[in-house]
Amino acid sequence: MTLATAFQPWRVRVFIASLTGWRSTLLVFLVGALSALAMAPFHAWLAMAAGLSVLIWSLDGVHKRPRKLKSAFWRGFVFGMGYFLAGTFWVGFAFINRGPEFIPLIPIALPAFAAILAVFWGGAMALYVAIGQRSVWRILGFAASIAIFEWLRGHVFSGLPWNLPAYTWEAGGAVSQAAAWFGVYGLSLLTVLMLVSPAMAVSRAYPIKNLLPALAGLVIFLVLFSMGSLRLATADVSPLLETRFRIVQLAVTQAEKWGPDGDISTRGRYLEMTASPGLDQVTHVLWPEGALPTFMLEDVETLRLIGEVLPEETLLLSGVNRREASETGLRYYNSLAVMDFSSIAPHYSLYDKVRLVPFGETVPFVELLAAIGFEEFARLQFSPGPGPAVLEVEGAATMMPLICYEAIFPNFVNASTQRPDWLFNLSNDAWFGDNSGPRQHLNQARFRSIETGLPLIRSASRGISGVIDPLGRMPVRIEIEDEGAHDVSLPRPVAATAYAKWGDTLFWIVALGLLVGIVFARRERRS
Repeated sequence: MTLATAFQPWRVRVFIASLTGWRSTLLVFLVGALSALAMAPFHAWLAMAAGLSVLIWSLDGVHKRPRKLKSAFWRGFVFGMGYFLAGTFWVGFAFINRGPEFIPLIPIALPAFAAILAVFWGGAMALYVAIGQRSVWRILGFAASIAIFEWLRGHVFSGLPWNLPAYTWEAGGAVSQAAAWFGVYGLSLLTVLMLVSPAMAVSRAYPIKNLLPALAGLVIFLVLFSMGSLRLATADVSPLLETRFRIVQLAVTQAEKWGPDGDISTRGRYLEMTASPGLDQVTHVLWPEGALPTFMLEDVETLRLIGEVLPEETLLLSGVNRREASETGLRYYNSLAVMDFSSIAPHYSLYDKVRLVPFGETVPFVELLAAIGFEEFARLQFSPGPGPAVLEVEGAATMMPLICYEAIFPNFVNASTQRPDWLFNLSNDAWFGDNSGPRQHLNQARFRSIETGLPLIRSASRGISGVIDPLGRMPVRIEIEDEGAHDVSLPRPVAATAYAKWGDTLFWIVALGLLVGIVFARRERRS
C-alpha cells in the first residue's frame, strides 16, 4: 500500500484484512496498546475507536482461513496483550516497592498478568467470528461478544474487571450516567457500538446501508448524552450538613512507612494532621487502608495517643491490619475499624476485607513459589472476611466499606440486601506510584456511585482522595501529593437506580437478545 492510497479509507480496510502472520500480529498488538490511552487519566476515546476498528477489520480477513476460530482467538488475544500491558504496566511498581528481590519477577509477572486478561478478548473474538455475521450490522455481534466476555472477566476465578470499555468515559460526565441503568457491562457494550460503528461506513462504494450503523451509533450517543445531561441537571446532591468528615491525607511512600522508625514517624504525622485546627467541628476522622504499619488495635500506646487527640464525640474510621487466634494458628485480616474513644476503653466495630488481591494479600500456588525461592510471598497471607457488610456509623447513618480494589466490582456493592446511605472506599495506592494506576482506580470507584445513586468518600494513601457525589462527580478532589487534613461534607444520595434494583439484568437482555437475533438472521439468509 502506497502513501497515496493510505488516504483512501476503504483501501486501508482491505489492506488490514489481508495481513497475515507476524504483520497482522504486530498491528493488532500495537493498536491494542494504543487503545489503553482511552483509560484514565487520558480518556482518549478516539484511540479506542481506532484500535477496535482495526481489530474488526483484521477479523474480516479470517473468514477465508481453514482455522478461522483459532485465528480469531489469536488476534483478539494479541490485541488484549497490547491493551493490558500498556494499561496495567504500573503493577510492576508493586514488585519494586516490595523489595529488590522481587524486581526480577517483573518481566515474568507483567506479561503473565496481561495474558490471563487477554484470554477473554481472545474468546470474545472467537465467539464473534463463530456467529458468522457478515453484514454491516456485524458490529452488533462484535459489541455483544466483547461485553459478554468482559462480564466473564469480571466474574470467573474471582474476577478482575479492570479497564472495561465503559471506563473510556470519565465518571461524572453525561455518557457515564448510562451506568445508572445498564451498569458498566451494559455501557461497555454501548461504548463498543458507538466507537466502532463509523468503521462500518468505510467501503469503496459507500451505499446507504453502510451508513446506517454509523447513524445508529450517533443516535445512541446523542440519546445517552441527552439523558445523562438531564440527570446531571436535575438531581439534588446538596450536602448533608449534620456530618463533617476530616480526610487525613499523608504523602508517605511504602519505603518510608516500613523503613526504620517508620511506624513512629507515620503515626506522628497522622496525629499531627488529625489535630489540625477545626477538629472540634468534625464528627468523623478518616484514615486510609493500612494507615499505620502496625497491628493498631493491639498497640496500647497508639490508641492512647489517638484518644488524646480526638474530641469525645468524634469517631475514627481507619484501615487496620489485624490478627486473631484460630484453631489453625493466627489469622490475618485487612480491615476497617470504626473506633469510638468516648469511654475509658476504646471500642470499635469491624469490617474485614472480602476480595483479596492475588499475590498481594493472598497467594495462589504458594508452595510452588516457595520451592523456586520466593518464600517471601508465603510469609503473610490474609484471610477473607465473611462477606459485604453495611455498618451502622453513629452520626453518619449506614455505610458500606469498600477496601482497595473491592470498589472495582459492580456486583460487590449490590451483594448486600440492605442499601447503605453512603460508600467508603479506603485504599493504599502507595504500592503503585504516581502514574495511571491510581487514576484508573479512582475512575472505576466513581462509577460505583453512578450505578447505585450513593455518595462515596475516598481516603487513599498516596492516591487521589475526596468526595464523590451520587452522579460520579468530585466536588472535592485531593491529589496524591496534597498532604493535610481536608474537612468535607457528605452529599445526599439520590433514589435507587435501575442498576441498583436489577443489577446486570438489562445488560443480559440486550446482549443475549443481540446474539439470538444474529443467529436467527443468519439462519434466515441460509434458508
